[in-house]
Amino acid sequence: MSVTESDIPEVFFSDGWITAVEYLVSSGKEGTVFCCLAAPHTGHDRLAVKVHRSRDHRSFKNDAVYLSGRAMGVSLDGSRGLKSSGMPDRRLERAVTKRSKRGKAAIQHSWINHEFNTLQVLHQAGARVPEPFTMSGHAMLMEYLGDADGPAPQLKHVALERQRAVEMFTGLMREIELWLACDRIHGDLSPFNILYWQGRAMVIDFPQAVNPHENPDSLLLLERDIRNVATYFQPFGVVADPTRIAQELWYRFMRGTL
Repeated sequence: MSVTESDIPEVFFSDGWITAVEYLVSSGKEGTVFCCLAAPHTGHDRLAVKVHRSRDHRSFKNDAVYLSGRAMGVSLDGSRGLKSSGMPDRRLERAVTKRSKRGKAAIQHSWINHEFNTLQVLHQAGARVPEPFTMSGHAMLMEYLGDADGPAPQLKHVALERQRAVEMFTGLMREIELWLACDRIHGDLSPFNILYWQGRAMVIDFPQAVNPHENPDSLLLLERDIRNVATYFQPFGVVADPTRIAQELWYRFMRGTL
């Protein structure tokens, strides 16, 4: 099922956030992103709208890895769904396990709600992620990374000198450490969801992020994130040991010394 401009919630227009859709930015496995002209009072020229894909059209083949540990309850907007804390809803948990109609609806809602919440937490902590503004249904409105010439390029399309590559890799390791201190692990980090904007690496796509206190695969996901980044930077002369970095971060996280 394709996502079109008509899937952008009307409330983003009526509440005075955006005035028009400028162009399609990308259509990936998590959802479709549109660049929109921002209303003058927002203080931005452009804002991004991300419309999440339905569960049946997502490409996370093993979403159970990411959903593990997310308790069932009432989401912040009052609707039923998955969230990372609060009183569990055992009937909803059984519906999710059985992948019933109600369970699938809860999973679908969880992706957008969880990503929005994660971006709020990380942005408030000073992480290099897009600022989230509001959400409605399966869509959220956030900071646009780009300008009149187009969106910020993915890191995989950027050529770096060795010294700059080392600096950027070090910066990304600090970001991963900051996320961990905020009880978040990206879980799917790669050069495809790291953007190069204004000389810095900015990270996007957090619907699958996990809470390391709750997800049993957290250390494996943390090491995989670090390994994906290290593998990308290796041709630029960056030498790193992903296993050692992950274990050291995990040790400090477990001791509460991050």
